[in-house]
Amino acid sequence: MNGFKMKFPITTRYLTGPSKRRPCIPMPGVRFMVAHDTGNPGSTAAGNVSYYERSRNDMSASAHLFVDDRGIIECIPFLTGTPEKAYHVVYNVTTDSKMYGCNSNDAAGGVELCYGGRINLQEAYKRYIWVLAYACYRYGLNPATDITGHHILDPARRTDPVNALRLLGKKFEQFIADVVTEYQECTNEEDEPILEAGLANTIIDTWMGPAWKEVDAKRREADRAGNGTAAGAHQKQADYIHWLANELRKASGQVLQ
Repeated sequence: MNGFKMKFPITTRYLTGPSKRRPCIPMPGVRFMVAHDTGNPGSTAAGNVSYYERSRNDMSASAHLFVDDRGIIECIPFLTGTPEKAYHVVYNVTTDSKMYGCNSNDAAGGVELCYGGRINLQEAYKRYIWVLAYACYRYGLNPATDITGHHILDPARRTDPVNALRLLGKKFEQFIADVVTEYQECTNEEDEPILEAGLANTIIDTWMGPAWKEVDAKRREADRAGNGTAAGAHQKQADYIHWLANELRKASGQVLQ
């Protein structure tokens, strides 16, 4: 069994690197988490990641994950791959070093909450507290003490994630309590899986894996040909196959990928 309830899939949309936003520098260890919000009401997780990719060589500011009501997207490896540094807190503030003995960019994961506009903030918040709880589980952190806010580290310049929390009627302390509760609920004994893991992996490896590779090859070919419509259609097919594979993993008690 996994040991942590995988309620939501984490979609990978890694930024091209090495680049300013994704320098591809390994993170030597994960000591704490920093909670952010985008500060840009109405911008979605997918929209923010697309912007980061387009501007990957224009500036260095980044984050590991973006969360909205539709999903969790990881754009710099952290939970779905070997963790890399992301520049989500300026280096010239020292609060993080005083609190944790290290700099945020060197030793912390950065998670951005999307809010406002047409985003269902309640649904986004469910995913936000879950992914922070999962990060704590993954790296052996204490959710009660090892999560801080950008506004705490850089109070002269930043107010996130309070911008989004205020819309939910929550104080930062309530948010931390919610993550702790989520962590406790997700680490309780899980129900027995309804599908044997070996069978699920056989289906994934013998059918879904090859099918995904074939569709992804067509997507890359369409990209090279400049056919955005076809590339988008192939991407949707690939995403659907990935979703089906994760449903099998979920049913067999395995970690989602």
